[in-house]
Amino acid sequence: MTLRTMLTTLLILALTTGGRCLEESTAPQEGEGPGQAPAPPTLSNAVLRSPEPICSRPSTIVCEDFETSGASDWNDYKDNNFNVQSDDAFGGERSLRQRYDLGQVGAGWLAWFFGDHPNGGVRGGERFEEVYFRFYHKFQPGWPDSYPPKVARIRSHFIDGGWRFAWAEHLWISRSRSRGTPASDPMSRIAAPDGTEYLDDAERRWLGNKPLDLRFAERDGEWVAIEMRVKLNTPGQDDGEITYWADGKVVLQREGLNIRGAYTATTINVAMLDTYWNGGAVEEGLKRWYDNVVVATEPIGCAGFSVSKSGLERQGAWQLQIAAAADESSLVWDSGTIQGAGDEVVVSESTGTFSGGRRCVYPSEAPFMRARQAVGSSWSEWSDWAPMF
Repeated sequence: MTLRTMLTTLLILALTTGGRCLEESTAPQEGEGPGQAPAPPTLSNAVLRSPEPICSRPSTIVCEDFETSGASDWNDYKDNNFNVQSDDAFGGERSLRQRYDLGQVGAGWLAWFFGDHPNGGVRGGERFEEVYFRFYHKFQPGWPDSYPPKVARIRSHFIDGGWRFAWAEHLWISRSRSRGTPASDPMSRIAAPDGTEYLDDAERRWLGNKPLDLRFAERDGEWVAIEMRVKLNTPGQDDGEITYWADGKVVLQREGLNIRGAYTATTINVAMLDTYWNGGAVEEGLKRWYDNVVVATEPIGCAGFSVSKSGLERQGAWQLQIAAAADESSLVWDSGTIQGAGDEVVVSESTGTFSGGRRCVYPSEAPFMRARQAVGSSWSEWSDWAPMF
């Protein structure tokens, strides 16, 4: 064969193969060919979305993760060693930390005003008959037997512009119960069943102290998601409700409450974090943290964790599953088929299906996850179960 013939042959081959060698052009591609399936995906550990996806919902009133905000952004704030720090956080890099001095009683607080609060606030002028208030809370590891009683409150401040409140739901850690047991302790300054006027201290109504099915002593050193719900009674009737969740599980349900009598001038308009220690801190330097606060008119649930996987060319779909243990029998969430080329999903009620009455997946449960992916109609095998966090 002459040199000219060889060059002509090579040119023809280049033109007919699009400039690629014959071996490359004819090699089967991942997910192509009869029965050709892609390899299982590689998953990344779950990460907390910031801001949380729920922050963009119309039902959300307050959304605070302390990453960029400070005292100038809050309606009612007292420091007293209660400030934003970066030594621990549920998500991101910052959280709100209370550090107690030995014997300290008057610790810090932070309150958000909203709706029909007389001093203004978020979504001013709106009326909220039912509110959900979720926050993550953590006591430092090795906390002593004595706990600070105050944790959080939901209130209705009077229309007169002062600091008087018509009623309040308190989340307090009961000093009469062991192992850091929190309790619901609502109080009303409106006479039942159909009063509208403010009662003085001697006449105020306590609606009963009821413990939650939660022991902080069993969770020291862990972030716990606490969600409070208050639904006001129909004016003059005993049909108000209070509900608590801890890590997505109901830990207290109260019904048949007359919270506000017949008072309607203001509705729910304050959500408050409170670290007051009746009797004083028993040790120097004890720390507790709050993070990822949301106030909304609908159930909130857990923070928006997202899971990503490795990319795949020509991907048509993928699927993610989460289980309490590394086996299919303990499945707690399933995304179903996620169509398209995306490689990230937020684990939530709107993006998949929870089982067993769950609403969330929490880090404290140490869940596992696995995934598969498809090109065309060819699905990969499931990836091995791996820790979600």
